[in-house]
Amino acid sequence: MPSEPFGDFAVSEFGGIDGRQNILYVRTDGVALLVSRAPAAGQFSDQTRERLMTLLTSSQFRKEVEREAQRKSQTPVPVCADQITTQVTMGSLSMARTEPCGDKSEPTPAFDEIVSIVAPALGGNFDGPVESAEPRLVPMRLERLPLQDQPAYTIKVKGVGRAMITIAGRESELHTLSVEQRDTLRLLLGRLTAKPAAPCTSKARYRLNVDTEPPVSAADCGFPERQPEFGALTSLMENAFGV
Repeated sequence: MPSEPFGDFAVSEFGGIDGRQNILYVRTDGVALLVSRAPAAGQFSDQTRERLMTLLTSSQFRKEVEREAQRKSQTPVPVCADQITTQVTMGSLSMARTEPCGDKSEPTPAFDEIVSIVAPALGGNFDGPVESAEPRLVPMRLERLPLQDQPAYTIKVKGVGRAMITIAGRESELHTLSVEQRDTLRLLLGRLTAKPAAPCTSKARYRLNVDTEPPVSAADCGFPERQPEFGALTSLMENAFGV
């Protein structure tokens, strides 16, 4: 297994009786984004970041990745009730374990410590807020298209963090996003607009317009590889306005 320099990494957990789908994206500077039903953003302390860097670039973690890949190539992945799969990915290094039914033939101390360190962040608890030096929001507009059981709405967010919702059956409402909401929204938009949107291949439920350069205007089905991020963005905005 070749050496992998420290870079942006992700820790995700899927499954369980609650159907969780949580992805934690962590940058090399310690800024982290949680993509989940309750999205959040924050910062790891220098001490935590340095420990994660040491573990992720260690020969022990590389050995664990290699051993797990060999084990899975020889033994079918077990299936059991209420299983949760946890995965750590950095560059070409990727390793996943499934509990409680995974057969842990050998100890994985590096993997276990990485997961243990980021566990609070996977629940939305960080060492601190995102540094204030981050750039301000890019103006955006999120539209929920008319559905049979849900009224359409439009949420507009300005660069200073002021958001307004226009929805059928109620008065327009103005809301100032909190610092954490602005940080979370900014990081989510960064991931969504990092790649061009694709043509839709299924029925659209939402449309997103972002004033980037070039501007982005696409339905939710135009982000097939970034559905968790799109779902987190809609949850963030709908929770802010209680819709």
